[in-house]
Amino acid sequence: MPPPYAHRNPPPPPGIAQQAGVVFGPNASGKLYLSANTHRGAGNPYHKSVWLNAISRTEEFLLFCDSDVDNWRDDVGNYWAVKDGGRTILGQDRERLAKFPRNNNARHPWHGFPVSPLDSVNDKPEDQLVEAWIATNVVPKEIGRKIQKYRI
Repeated sequence: MPPPYAHRNPPPPPGIAQQAGVVFGPNASGKLYLSANTHRGAGNPYHKSVWLNAISRTEEFLLFCDSDVDNWRDDVGNYWAVKDGGRTILGQDRERLAKFPRNNNARHPWHGFPVSPLDSVNDKPEDQLVEAWIATNVVPKEIGRKIQKYRI
Protein backbone atom coordinates (compact mmCIF):
# COMPACT_ATOMS: atom_id res chain seq x y z
CA MET A 1 0.00 0.00 0.00
CA PRO A 2 1.39 3.46 -0.87
CA PRO A 3 2.24 5.86 1.96
CA PRO A 4 -0.61 8.10 3.11
CA TYR A 5 -1.11 11.23 1.04
CA ALA A 6 -0.08 14.28 3.07
CA HIS A 7 -2.67 16.99 2.51
CA ARG A 8 -1.56 20.12 0.61
CA ASN A 9 1.81 18.71 -0.37
CA PRO A 10 2.92 17.58 -3.82
CA PRO A 11 0.25 15.84 -5.88
CA PRO A 12 -0.89 12.46 -4.59
CA PRO A 13 0.19 9.30 -6.35
CA PRO A 14 -2.08 8.22 -9.20
CA GLY A 15 -5.15 6.28 -8.26
CA ILE A 16 -5.68 2.61 -8.95
CA ALA A 17 -8.31 1.80 -11.58
CA GLN A 18 -10.99 -0.65 -10.52
CA GLN A 19 -14.30 -1.67 -12.05
CA ALA A 20 -16.28 0.92 -10.08
CA GLY A 21 -13.82 3.76 -10.67
CA VAL A 22 -10.42 4.93 -9.47
CA VAL A 23 -9.32 4.47 -5.85
CA PHE A 24 -7.01 7.03 -4.24
CA GLY A 25 -5.30 7.10 -0.89
CA PRO A 26 -5.00 6.60 1.86
CA ASN A 27 -5.11 10.30 2.65
CA ALA A 28 -3.55 11.98 5.71
CA SER A 29 -6.21 10.53 8.02
CA GLY A 30 -6.06 7.06 6.48
CA LYS A 31 -9.20 7.25 4.36
CA LEU A 32 -9.49 5.77 0.88
CA TYR A 33 -11.44 7.58 -1.82
CA LEU A 34 -13.27 6.23 -4.88
CA SER A 35 -13.77 8.48 -7.88
CA ALA A 36 -16.87 6.58 -8.98
CA ASN A 37 -17.51 6.00 -12.67
CA THR A 38 -21.24 6.62 -12.13
CA HIS A 39 -20.44 10.22 -11.16
CA ARG A 40 -18.21 10.54 -14.20
CA GLY A 41 -21.03 9.83 -16.66
CA ALA A 42 -20.22 6.17 -17.24
CA GLY A 43 -23.05 3.72 -16.62
CA ASN A 44 -25.32 6.25 -14.96
CA PRO A 45 -28.83 4.75 -15.27
CA TYR A 46 -30.05 6.57 -12.14
CA HIS A 47 -29.19 10.04 -13.47
CA LYS A 48 -26.72 10.74 -10.67
CA SER A 49 -24.90 14.05 -10.63
CA VAL A 50 -21.77 14.10 -12.77
CA TRP A 51 -18.47 15.93 -12.27
CA LEU A 52 -17.38 18.30 -15.01
CA ASN A 53 -14.61 16.89 -17.19
CA ALA A 54 -12.55 19.94 -16.14
CA ILE A 55 -12.50 18.54 -12.59
CA SER A 56 -10.02 15.68 -12.80
CA ARG A 57 -10.34 12.57 -10.68
CA THR A 58 -7.23 13.69 -8.77
CA GLU A 59 -8.80 17.10 -8.14
CA GLU A 60 -11.96 15.37 -6.93
CA PHE A 61 -9.81 13.42 -4.44
CA LEU A 62 -8.07 16.62 -3.34
CA LEU A 63 -11.45 18.28 -2.67
CA PHE A 64 -12.24 15.33 -0.41
CA CYS A 65 -8.86 15.66 1.31
CA ASP A 66 -9.51 19.37 1.94
CA SER A 67 -12.89 18.64 3.49
CA ASP A 68 -11.44 15.84 5.63
CA VAL A 69 -8.38 17.71 6.89
CA ASP A 70 -10.35 20.89 7.56
CA ASN A 71 -13.22 18.86 9.09
CA TRP A 72 -15.89 20.38 6.84
CA ARG A 73 -18.40 17.89 8.16
CA ASP A 74 -22.02 18.14 9.21
CA ASP A 75 -23.65 16.54 12.25
CA VAL A 76 -24.59 13.46 10.21
CA GLY A 77 -20.98 12.88 9.15
CA ASN A 78 -21.17 14.02 5.52
CA TYR A 79 -18.19 16.01 4.28
CA TRP A 80 -18.67 19.11 2.06
CA ALA A 81 -16.35 21.05 -0.22
CA VAL A 82 -16.17 24.04 -2.53
CA LYS A 83 -13.48 25.18 -4.91
CA ASP A 84 -12.24 28.72 -5.36
CA GLY A 85 -14.56 30.16 -2.74
CA GLY A 86 -17.59 28.48 -4.29
CA ARG A 87 -17.10 30.28 -7.59
CA THR A 88 -15.98 27.23 -9.57
CA ILE A 89 -18.61 25.03 -11.15
CA LEU A 90 -17.97 21.39 -10.26
CA GLY A 91 -20.81 19.52 -11.94
CA GLN A 92 -22.43 19.20 -15.34
CA ASP A 93 -25.62 20.79 -14.01
CA ARG A 94 -23.67 23.82 -12.74
CA GLU A 95 -23.33 22.53 -9.17
CA ARG A 96 -20.78 24.42 -7.06
CA LEU A 97 -20.73 22.24 -3.96
CA ALA A 98 -19.40 18.73 -3.45
CA LYS A 99 -20.88 16.25 -1.00
CA PHE A 100 -19.08 13.22 0.35
CA PRO A 101 -21.75 11.12 2.11
CA ARG A 102 -20.96 9.57 5.47
CA ASN A 103 -19.16 6.28 5.16
CA ASN A 104 -20.21 3.77 7.81
CA ASN A 105 -17.60 1.17 6.84
CA ALA A 106 -13.99 2.32 7.28
CA ARG A 107 -12.79 -0.52 5.02
CA HIS A 108 -14.74 0.90 2.06
CA PRO A 109 -13.58 4.01 0.25
CA TRP A 110 -15.45 7.27 0.51
CA HIS A 111 -16.93 8.81 -2.63
CA GLY A 112 -18.50 12.12 -3.57
CA PHE A 113 -20.36 14.06 -6.19
CA PRO A 114 -21.36 17.60 -7.12
CA VAL A 115 -24.57 18.92 -5.56
CA SER A 116 -26.77 22.00 -5.47
CA PRO A 117 -29.25 23.08 -2.81
CA LEU A 118 -31.38 24.24 -5.76
CA ASP A 119 -31.98 20.56 -6.55
CA SER A 120 -32.57 19.14 -3.07
CA VAL A 121 -32.80 20.36 0.51
CA ASN A 122 -30.52 17.43 1.38
CA ASP A 123 -27.80 18.98 -0.77
CA LYS A 124 -27.00 21.95 1.45
CA PRO A 125 -24.41 21.96 4.20
CA GLU A 126 -25.65 22.96 7.63
CA ASP A 127 -25.71 26.70 8.29
CA GLN A 128 -23.06 26.44 11.02
CA LEU A 129 -20.62 24.90 8.53
CA VAL A 130 -21.33 27.66 6.02
CA GLU A 131 -20.81 30.23 8.80
CA ALA A 132 -17.43 28.62 9.55
CA TRP A 133 -16.56 28.82 5.85
CA ILE A 134 -17.43 32.53 5.85
CA ALA A 135 -15.47 33.19 9.07
CA THR A 136 -12.35 31.45 7.71
CA ASN A 137 -12.62 32.96 4.21
CA VAL A 138 -13.32 29.63 2.53
CA VAL A 139 -16.27 31.34 0.83
CA PRO A 140 -17.14 35.03 0.65
CA LYS A 141 -20.14 36.11 2.69
CA GLU A 142 -22.23 36.68 -0.46
CA ILE A 143 -21.75 33.10 -1.67
CA GLY A 144 -22.22 31.70 1.83
CA ARG A 145 -25.60 33.42 2.13
CA LYS A 146 -26.63 32.09 -1.29
CA ILE A 147 -25.78 28.56 -0.14
CA GLN A 148 -27.80 29.03 3.05
CA LYS A 149 -30.80 30.35 1.10
CA TYR A 150 -30.76 27.49 -1.44
CA ARG A 151 -29.76 29.85 -4.27
CA ILE A 152 -26.60 28.13 -5.49
